Amino acid sequence: MVAEVVENGLAAVNVAGVVQRAQVSAGTVYVHFESKDDMLRQVYMEIKAEFHDCITKHHSETDSTRLVREMWLAMFRFVRARPKDFLFLEYANAANILLPEQQAITDRYAADIAALLKRGVDDGTLADLDASLLSLLLVAPAMQLARSAVLSGQTTPEPLIEQTFERVWLSIANH
Repeated sequence: MVAEVVENGLAAVNVAGVVQRAQVSAGTVYVHFESKDDMLRQVYMEIKAEFHDCITKHHSETDSTRLVREMWLAMFRFVRARPKDFLFLEYANAANILLPEQQAITDRYAADIAALLKRGVDDGTLADLDASLLSLLLVAPAMQLARSAVLSGQTTPEPLIEQTFERVWLSIANH
């Protein structure tokens, strides 16, 4: 499913393509999912939960600089290990495929991350910017590097991750 979306786009995905790629019968797919849209939503929610857990793993870190750095590195560990999953999240999110109850869950994930970033603003570590802008400044470079990794078939080199973080940090740190 994920590879189909990343390679062909969300609109072009169909159960036949997923069945062929997964080498299972359509009946098997419909045992687990009501429809293509249900399959897309469930896969999205599963990956989104794993991504959220990865990013917020160090939520108890009290030093905001270390917290943001750990969140960034965790994001890249996810992107490096699962670049197509990361792109799938972006594509599916842009398509607005979730049911209201699923959207409420992902909104809570975003609120969790915003609260962690707000801690950094409140303690003076991060620039006094809206949490959604801070998130965007952190995620946009990751999205670009993830796209590059998928298109090249290679992982993002560690020095590039470090260099990018240092540049992003300059834009979000309170100077």
